[in-house]
Amino acid sequence: MVKLPRHDSIPVLYIVRAFRILLHNDSIISRNKLTTDREILAACGRIFSSEWMGQAFIYLCRTGAVTAWLLQVQLGMPETTSHRVLKQLMALEVVEPVIKVPRRRMKRSGPIPKVWGLRGHYTQEDVAKAINLHYRTLSPKYRLAREVAQSMLSEYIQPRNVQEITYREIVAYVKNNRRIPFNAPDIAELAADYIHEKGIKVWR
Repeated sequence: MVKLPRHDSIPVLYIVRAFRILLHNDSIISRNKLTTDREILAACGRIFSSEWMGQAFIYLCRTGAVTAWLLQVQLGMPETTSHRVLKQLMALEVVEPVIKVPRRRMKRSGPIPKVWGLRGHYTQEDVAKAINLHYRTLSPKYRLAREVAQSMLSEYIQPRNVQEITYREIVAYVKNNRRIPFNAPDIAELAADYIHEKGIKVWR
């Protein structure tokens, strides 16, 4: 894995570095340059033909696997759009259906959701993580904790420009700022996990 220097923090520079790595790949170098360049540009144009398509593609590159429900929860994507995007990515041979989410732990009726994997680049661990996160995000408690964490990030953490917080602060925020139908420590625990995933150190 190539580690980018700290000064390469602008998204455009990340893209430049990624393309340089791609174009210096042995299998790419051995091909006709002009033809390869056109194919790469055409593929990028199709993948990033819409903002939702681009966001889903980047999310998949990070996680390896996803469900339509996770696109809705993690990216705020409308339900119909999430299914359409996955079908479009499948048509582009970017993703492939891997497995149906086991119904034994599901409470919802209707079609059984599928786990979609980044074609040629997903692992069984990626699939397991997607299924586990799918179940977690179906929980009203988890969704509420996520809302609390997002609110805390935007109203409490980011304005102070800090990179760490104590678990006690999270519990206090939950108790003082939210009327919730669940046990406050339970919500605080889930919120702490989400905040940690966003790169904020949580001291316990």
